[in-house]
Amino acid sequence: MKKTQPSGNQDGVKVVSGGHSPTSRFGVTASMQFLRVSSLIKLCLGLLSCNTLAAAVAETRCFPDDFLFGTATSAFQVEGAWNASGREPSIWDDYCRSQPGLECADTTDDFFHRYHEDVQRMSDMGLSSFRFSISWSRAMHWETESRKMVPNPQGIAFYHTLLDDLHAKGLQAIVTLYHFDLPSTLQTQLKPNGWLNPDIVAHFEDFAELAFSEYGHKVEYWATFNEPLTFISGGYGSCDAAPGGMKPSDTNTYTVAHNVLHSHARAVALFRQLKQEEHKVVHIGARIGIVLNAEYGYPVDEFNALDVAAAERKMQFDLGWFLMPLVTGDYPETMREHIGERLPRFTTEEAALVKGSYDVLMLNHYYSRVVTDCNSERSEISCDDLPLGHARDRGIDDTRAPNGSRVPVSPECSWLSGYPDGYLATIKWLHAKDSTAEILLTGNGWCGDDQVDNRTQLWYFQAYVEQVYKAVAEERIPVIGYMAWSFLDNFEWGSYKSRFGLHYVNYTQNSSLELAPIPRPAAKWFSHLATTKCLKDWDQDIVQTNTDEQQEATATREELHHPEAGGNGVGVPWSLSEVILLVVVGLVILGAITCEAMRELRLSSQGSPDELQVLITIEE
Repeated sequence: MKKTQPSGNQDGVKVVSGGHSPTSRFGVTASMQFLRVSSLIKLCLGLLSCNTLAAAVAETRCFPDDFLFGTATSAFQVEGAWNASGREPSIWDDYCRSQPGLECADTTDDFFHRYHEDVQRMSDMGLSSFRFSISWSRAMHWETESRKMVPNPQGIAFYHTLLDDLHAKGLQAIVTLYHFDLPSTLQTQLKPNGWLNPDIVAHFEDFAELAFSEYGHKVEYWATFNEPLTFISGGYGSCDAAPGGMKPSDTNTYTVAHNVLHSHARAVALFRQLKQEEHKVVHIGARIGIVLNAEYGYPVDEFNALDVAAAERKMQFDLGWFLMPLVTGDYPETMREHIGERLPRFTTEEAALVKGSYDVLMLNHYYSRVVTDCNSERSEISCDDLPLGHARDRGIDDTRAPNGSRVPVSPECSWLSGYPDGYLATIKWLHAKDSTAEILLTGNGWCGDDQVDNRTQLWYFQAYVEQVYKAVAEERIPVIGYMAWSFLDNFEWGSYKSRFGLHYVNYTQNSSLELAPIPRPAAKWFSHLATTKCLKDWDQDIVQTNTDEQQEATATREELHHPEAGGNGVGVPWSLSEVILLVVVGLVILGAITCEAMRELRLSSQGSPDELQVLITIEE
C-alpha cells in the first residue's frame, strides 16, 4: 500500500487529504463499500491460498534436510569369512555348532568380500548413513602370554577399507562395538566366564580404545552395545542363546547387565578423553551412545490397576533397566522394589561414571504387546513358568499382540507383529526420560519369508516411518535419523528363514558369487524416501496383501481390546482430488461475493459525488 500525491489525472483514484474532487463517480458510501468488498476478496483469496498451501504441506510431509536415512547390519550376521583375515571364533560360532538344528554364519551374505558392491547399492539408493558392527574377534585375537586380546592387523585393515568406501560414497558411519559376538576365548579363559566376570570391563575398554584410536577420525556415531536386553535375557535368562551352557539363576541377568553398563560407561569416558586430547584421535563432531530396545506395553485392560502396573513394569524392566542408570545413575525404583538385594548397586564413583554417559539416545523397536500381571486371571502364563531372574521378577504375560496388529505368516517370525502406534508410544516414553536428548532410531524392520515381492514389508516400513514423522513434526521430538533393519536378508541367530532384508538374498545358491541381492518393493520405496526426505504419495503405494501373502493374518482377539487398537493409526493426507475440490469451492464462494459486491456498487452509484470525502488507491 502506498500513499500518492494529488494530480490532475481525472481517471486515477488517489489518496487526497480533505477537499472535494469532481473526478469521483461514487459517493463515500460506495467507496467504503468498495473497501469492504476488496478486503473480503483478499481475505478469501488468502484463506484459499493458505488452505491450498496447508494441503500441499500435508501431502508432502517432509523430514528435515539433515535427517539421516540409512540401513543397519551386524558383523556376525552378514560378514561371513568366519576364518579369514585372522578372525577367531565368537560365542555364536561355538553356539550354533553345538546346538542341533541350528544353522551357522560361515558365509551368510559374504559382506566381507562383497562390501564394495553393497556400499555402491546403498549410494545408489540415496542413503545417507550405514550402521554396522565391528567383529571383536576379527579386530583382535587372544594372546596367551598376556592373557588378553591384542590387535589383529588384517582384521583392522578390513574396517578401514569399509569406512573409506563409505566416506567416498558420502555415507555417514554408525559403528556398533558389540553386537552379541563375544570372542570365544574371553568366554572360556575368564573365570567366571565372559560377561559374568567383572574383569570383562577392562577387556572391553581395550577393544574400545583400539576402535577409537584406529577409526575415530572416520566415524560420526558410535554405539557401545546393541540391545543388551536381548543378549542378556536370551543368553543368561531363558538360556536359549549364546553363550550356551548357562543354568537358571536369579542373579546372572543382573550381574551381566551391571558389567555391561560399567563397560559402556568406561568406554564413553575414554571416548570423551580422546576427543579432548590435542591429537584429536576422535573427531570433534563424533557422538556416542548405547542401542537400547523395547516393545511398547499396553495394559490388557486400561481400567484395571493390575494391568496398568504390569504394562509400566514391562517398560521399566526392559527399557528403564539400561536407560535410567544413564539418566539418573541408578536402576528404576520399581526394580529395586521387586528384586531387592539381588540387584547390584553402583558405587558413588560408578554412578557418577554411568550417569550422563551418552551424547544421543539410540533405540531399536519392532513390535508392541498387550500386558497383564502373571497372577491375573487374564494371564496365559503361570508366574512359576517364567525363567528365574529378570523375567520372573518382572512378573508379566506379554506374549500377545494388540488387537489390530498385523502378524507374519512365517512361523519363524511368529514373535513379531506390526502395530505402528506402538512405535510412536515407545519414542515418547524414551523422550520423556530426557527431553533434551536427541534420538537416533537405530533399528526397525519386518520379519518375512523368502518372497521378493513382499508387500507386507512395504506396508510395515511405510506405516512405521509415518510414526517417525509424527514424532518429528507433531510431537516435536528431536529424532535425527532412522535406520531400517536390514539392508540385506541375513543370518538371524540360528536360521536364514527369517527375512528382514530390504534386499532379498538367495541362500540356496552354492556359491557366494551368486548371492547378488534383489531389491524388494520396500527397498525402492525407501530409496525414494531417502532421496527426497518426503512421504509424498507414499500412501498410494500401500498394498495390503498380494497373492503371495494371502495368509497374512490380523490379530483380532477381542479379549485383547485396547482403546487405541483397531488400526495402524496412519494419518491419510489430503489427496489431489480433495485439494481440487477445495479450490473449486473457494472459487464459487469468491464468485458469489464478487457478484454481490457489484450489485451493491451499482445501487450505491446513485449517490452525489459531493459526498466523497476520501479517495482510496489500492495499489498492489
